[in-house]
Amino acid sequence: MGFFAKLELGNQDYNQDLLTAHLIMALTIFLNATLRRYVPGYNPYEGLSLEVPAGATVARVIARLGLPPGEVTLIMVDGRRREADFTLTGDERLGLFPPIGGG
Repeated sequence: MGFFAKLELGNQDYNQDLLTAHLIMALTIFLNATLRRYVPGYNPYEGLSLEVPAGATVARVIARLGLPPGEVTLIMVDGRRREADFTLTGDERLGLFPPIGGG
């Protein structure tokens, strides 16, 4: 009997919790500078907690937040620079930055 067959037995709520725990992951997201305006009520001191499907990419998170992809030019995952196609594993800190100019 496989794992999913065993899930059909016993307490349905408990089984659903087990299945969901493997399909959903939590992230803490920090938006910087002008990206904050796209998320109403965003608190820059606490960041944003977001649950996404397991195996989601940074690009998928950007889309879910409604951020224009061209506005995100620097992506940091747990303090390391990553690309938009980076696959997240959960419990990460994701920092998103817009283009930065100066001189």
